[in-house]
Parts: sequence; C-alpha cells; structure tokens
Amino acid sequence: MGNRKLPFGYRMQMGEIVRSEPEAKAVQDIFLQYTLGASLKEIAEQLSKAGPAYDAGKGWNKNMVARILENPKYTGTDSYPRLVDIKLFEAAAEKRQTKQCLPERTPAQKALKRICTKPPTPEIEQQVTNLLGRLGEQPERITQPEITSVPQHSTTQADLDGVLNTQPLDEDTARSLICKLAQEQYDAIGNEEYETERLRRLFAAFECTAELNAELLQSAVSAVLVTRQTVRLQLKNGQIIGKEDLG
Repeated sequence: MGNRKLPFGYRMQMGEIVRSEPEAKAVQDIFLQYTLGASLKEIAEQLSKAGPAYDAGKGWNKNMVARILENPKYTGTDSYPRLVDIKLFEAAAEKRQTKQCLPERTPAQKALKRICTKPPTPEIEQQVTNLLGRLGEQPERITQPEITSVPQHSTTQADLDGVLNTQPLDEDTARSLICKLAQEQYDAIGNEEYETERLRRLFAAFECTAELNAELLQSAVSAVLVTRQTVRLQLKNGQIIGKEDLG
C-alpha cells in the first residue's frame, strides 16, 4: 500500500471501517511501549524486525510511529472503532508533551555525552565542572604520565630482536631497525611532553566558571571515566586525574 487511505490498523469491509489484524494489535503495543519508556526509534526498530509492515516494502521509522501516537481516531472517534483506551492515549500524549518541553542540551552537555563512559547526569556534569575548575587553579598538577618505550602497536622491537638473533647478522637491517626504534621512542615522548605543556598553559589561562565549558572540555579531555564512586578525567596527554589527585 503505497499511499495509505486509512490509518494503520484499519481496513474497509462491506463499506465500513473495521479493525485490521495484526495491525490493530501493533497499534496497541506502540502506545503501551511508548508509555512504558520506549523511544520512537526503539519502537520502529522492533516493528521493522517483527511487526506488520506499515507500507509494503518499507521498513518502519520514528515518523511513522509518531503519526500513530498523534492520531485521535484510535480512541474511537467518528466512524473508527476504538483500538486504544482513552486513558492510554492521553498518557502517551502527556509523555510526548513532556519530551518536547525538555530543554535542549548545551554544546558542553553534548560534548560531555560523547566522551563519558556512562550517560551523564547533572551530578556527573557538576563533578566534571569542579574537576576542570580545580585544574584551572592547580595546572602544575598536570604531569606527563609514565609511557612505554614504544607505542604498543609497534612491532619494531620484535623485528629487531628477530634480526639480532639470526646468524649471520644482517647489519644493515639491524641498523635500520635501531634507527626506527629510536625515532618511535622519541616521537612517543615528544607527543606526551607537548600535550602536557599545552594542557598546563590551557588551564593556566582558564577562568573558572560555574557552568561546564565546552571548549575547555573538548580541548583538554579525551574521556570522562565514571564508576559508582568516582568521576575521573582522562586528559589529552593520557593522564588520568580525579578529585583525590587535586588535594
């Protein structure tokens, strides 16, 4: 059915609009799942996998689900038989209204969500804000973390060991690998040192505010690590720092 003439869940029979199964049952499930907390996207994905098709040859999307939730005909208006109890319809409408009234996330909150290991709550946001403020007061606490001699993904050391343990010794290959290993060690140390100094200068110039600063968060923090007891920041230089590290 390319262009649906009747709402999903209904069909014509002998000139009358009647329930259409299993569509009518799917309509009831949509309202129930939505009031229980499922999102439009989650409902659409579930229907695409196991529900009746909204239109032949097309998968479900959240706009299709939204149209069903907004249609008062499902409560039994006009010549349409009731598919959904009026109280369930009103509960879904109230939930939609509540979601529409939620304040839009700030750029800082969006940035925090991308790097946080758990969905950020207001409490987590406040703790991150406090940690950034404390670092602004104590930029000297930013230190270069201990690093391995070469990047973990490098195979240069293993390649060099193999050459050195093979007789006769291939001196040219060994010399080349030694130079490559030294360069990797230098690059690893150089990057850490550069990032550490950059972060110190960044926080030294930072003016503490009561709200989370999106620019500072994106420039300084690679991850926000959340457990039941702690919130810690993984800085761009690899250092992990929490409240206990700031005195």
